Formats: sequence, C-alpha cells, structure tokens
Amino acid sequence: MRIRVRRAGGFAGNIPPLAAELDTAQLPAGDATRLEQALDALRWGATAGPAPHPDAFRYEIDVPDEPERGTAVVQEQQMSGGLDVLRNHLQEHGVIEPRRGRG
Repeated sequence: MRIRVRRAGGFAGNIPPLAAELDTAQLPAGDATRLEQALDALRWGATAGPAPHPDAFRYEIDVPDEPERGTAVVQEQQMSGGLDVLRNHLQEHGVIEPRRGRG
C-alpha cells in the first residue's frame, strides 16, 4: 500500500510543511501490518478538529491508489500506535515543501 503523509503547523504555523511517501511493501512485515491496521481505523475524509494547542502539528494522510478514501487529518498526539511507523518515516525521509507565495 502506497501512503503519502504531510506534516503542517508547528510553532505558530511557521515551520515549513514536510512531506513523504512510503510503500508498506518496503517495510518489515510487522510494521506494515501495524500501519495498515492503524490506517483502517482512521476517519477518512473528516477534519481533525481544533488543535489541542496552537503550536501542534497536524498530519494529512492519503492513499494515492485509493482516492475514494479521501484524506485523513490527524493531530500530533494521535500519531501513535501503528501510525508511529509513518511519523518516523516522515522524520527520516521527509522533504520540506517550498513556501507558497503570499499575496
């Protein structure tokens, strides 16, 4: 399963977004299973609601080969359990997205 994740927010929203993609076929079997089970439990197409504190990150997750799922938006404190595999991959392999122009 190919998964895309994007982290946004952070200190006053001034930290550039970080994005990565991973394929569960490239993970150890246990990690792949935990991550896929965690993804199945997400509320797809729903917003995450307000951040528990203004400097928290939010994670936008989608499965490109299953566009009907939509996007899952997850708050920083929810990136545990099987989702820690995704968060760790993002931290190790994520690419900073260029800032969009204002105005």
